[in-house]
Formats: sequence, C-alpha cells, structure tokens
Amino acid sequence: MKLENAFFDRRILVIFLLGIASGFPKGMIVSTLSAWLTDEGLSRTSLGLFGLVSLPYALNFLWAPLVDSFRLGPLGRALGKRRAWILLSQIALVGLLMLLSVFTPSKELLAVGVICLIIAFVSATQDIAIDALRIESVPVDQQGAAASAGVVGWLLGNLLIAGIALWLTAWLDSWNQIYLVMSSAMLFGVAGCLMAREPEDRARVSGRPDAPPGERMARWLQSAVFAPFIEFFRRNGTQMAVVLLGFIFLFKIGEAFLGTMSIRFYNEIGYQWAEVFAYVKTAGMVALGVGSFLGGAISIKLGASRGLLVAGIAMALTNLLYAWLAVTGRNDTVLLTCVILDNFTGGVSTIAFVTYISDLCNRQFTATQYALLASLGNLGRTTLAAGSGWMVDLLGGRWEVFFILTALMAIPGLLILIWLIRHGARPEARRP
Repeated sequence: MKLENAFFDRRILVIFLLGIASGFPKGMIVSTLSAWLTDEGLSRTSLGLFGLVSLPYALNFLWAPLVDSFRLGPLGRALGKRRAWILLSQIALVGLLMLLSVFTPSKELLAVGVICLIIAFVSATQDIAIDALRIESVPVDQQGAAASAGVVGWLLGNLLIAGIALWLTAWLDSWNQIYLVMSSAMLFGVAGCLMAREPEDRARVSGRPDAPPGERMARWLQSAVFAPFIEFFRRNGTQMAVVLLGFIFLFKIGEAFLGTMSIRFYNEIGYQWAEVFAYVKTAGMVALGVGSFLGGAISIKLGASRGLLVAGIAMALTNLLYAWLAVTGRNDTVLLTCVILDNFTGGVSTIAFVTYISDLCNRQFTATQYALLASLGNLGRTTLAAGSGWMVDLLGGRWEVFFILTALMAIPGLLILIWLIRHGARPEARRP
C-alpha cells in the first residue's frame, strides 16, 4: 500500500485514538507524579525508586495469555474480545485516577504507591488488548503506519496529559484537584474503543469442549501460555531469539534514565511547572509528532532494522545536549534545542522500535508475544532506571556527568542491533 494511503485509513485513525488513551495513565503516574512528589519534598533517590510503580508495564506478558484467551462473558460477546478488555480497563482507570486524587503523598505515600501500582496494572492490561488489536487490524504492509499512529497517539496522550496537568498548577489550588480533573480524560479513549472494529479472532480451538476441567486447563496452558514462547524460539532459533531478547532489554536504557529524572532536572535549574509546560511539553509535542510521522515513513520505506539503528544513534547523541544545558544552567534557547531534538529523535526511534517488535510477532499469538517483547523492553527501562536518582546523588548533583553516562548506555544495545542486521535478523523481511 502507498504511504499516503496507509496514514488515511480509518483503522489507523482508530489506532491513533486508542494510542492516546493508552498514554494517559502512564503520564499521570510518571511525569505528572514526579512533579507532585517533587513539590512534596521527596529526594532524588526516592523519586527514582518511585518509578518502580511502573513495573506492571514490564510484567504484563505474565497475564497476556488471559487477555489473549478470555472474552469477558456478555461484554465480550457484545463488543468482541479485544474491545471488551479495552473498555473494561478504561472504566477502571477513570475510577482509580479519581481515587488517587483523594490522597496526599507526604502523608499517605504508601497508599499513593499502591494505587499507582494498580493503575499501572490496569493500564498495562489495556495496552495488551490495544497492541493486539493494532497488529491484528491491519495487513503487514501497513504495520509501519499502524505503529506510527499508535505510538504518536501514546506519546501525545502521555505528553498532553502531563503538560495540561503542569499548566493547571497555575489555576488550581492543589494536585488533588488536578488529578480529579484529569481523571475524566480517560473518557476520551472510549470513543476510540467504540469506533474500533473487532479483528478476526485467530485463536486456535482444539480438544473436546466437554473434556474434564483438568484437561481443559492443561490444553489452555499449552495453547495460550507455552505455545507462543515455543513458537518464538522455534521460528527464530534459540541463539537468535536470545540475542533478540537481549537487544530489546537494553535498547533505550539511557533514554529511560534521562526521562525518569528530566522533570526534576528542569525544576532544579530554575523552571516552574507552568514554564515546563510552555517550553517542554508544547515544543516537545510538535517535535514528537514530526519525528513519529517520519519514523513511520522510514519503517514503511526502508524497514525497521536500519531505521532503528540510525534513530538509536541520533537518540543517544541528543542526550549529550542535556549535558550542555546542565553546564549553562537556565537558558531557554538551549532548553528548546534539547527538547525539540530529543523528542524528534525519540519519536523516530520509538516508531521504528514498535514496528520492529510488531514484526517479530506471529499473529496467531499476537497479544502474548507482543506483550512479552514490549514488557522485556519496559523491564530494562523500569528496573535499571529506578537507580537514576541514586546515580545523580552519587555524582553529587553533577547533572552534566549523568547525561553523558545516559548517552554511553546506548552503546551495548546499538552494537547488538548491528550484529542482528549483519546476521540477517531483519523481521520486516520474514514476517510470520
């Protein structure tokens, strides 16, 4: 399909809307929460460790087989398996975000942490269903456009909700009020869910429906849990599969370290939250949109592997710009340069990365295999980046050294990607 036609497909619009809904919750428990916790007086180390509430995003492959298999009764029969999981998750997220607005971190930090952990769990479940619907709804020649629409939507939702929340600090009296207002934003995703068309169910049904419960459970474990993992290793070969998983784990580690502490960094060099919205979120969203569109075009025209390599190198280099900002201190021109280039390269690399791992999936096991691969990438970013605040403290607050180290963290993943390309591991050339 021609590039221009792919981006105007109705299914791509639906994926874009669902991507926005997917990005909202994480924006509220990462970037926005970082600002709230900073105002509450948490240390850099504590702020970094609080990022572990995002761990469910790294572990959702554990319950992806359930999302891949169960239809949720009457709701599933009415909407279809994928849409039923999406809608149920969205309703739950509205309630959880409203509940979060009742608590104050400085007084009830444990309660805030538990609620954020549950929000991440429900949001990660929504992501499983949305990613599966995205991959199953469009043919392989449109996966680049679908990945672009989904990730642009996710990044827009993530940045938009965080940016609006920061902007509201100038108008509302407390973060509790801000969270209460922003909880309604999840209703936006319902439109995308209702507009979506349920894709064809490719799940295999085997065995006798009247078999004993133990036999049915064993059959389900084999077909829904073990078969996706076995198929991935069998199709790629054990050695190649292990290398692919290692690459996914390491890619964007440096970007995760930077992202975890960026909000705190802006505040420490003298920017107020409303200014962060004005400079970082608005300019960042424009650059991100352009970069994400370009990333989708690159994935369609050139394939994800080589585009991912170029974008990964550029992404690492832009981390060095933040070291420049750390040396100069508050400087609007330098800040805008950092934000625009970082978001542009981040958009390109994210689209290429999503397209890359989407092409690694067998559509018979879409939700489970994609969740496994995406979770592995999230696991590396979530667990390792939890030490980002501790690293800044260990460096004595020398932010410029911290940002240089985040650029160097990209090298192992890029070297593995080069090895994969040289050994013919280009999933776009051998889609299952």
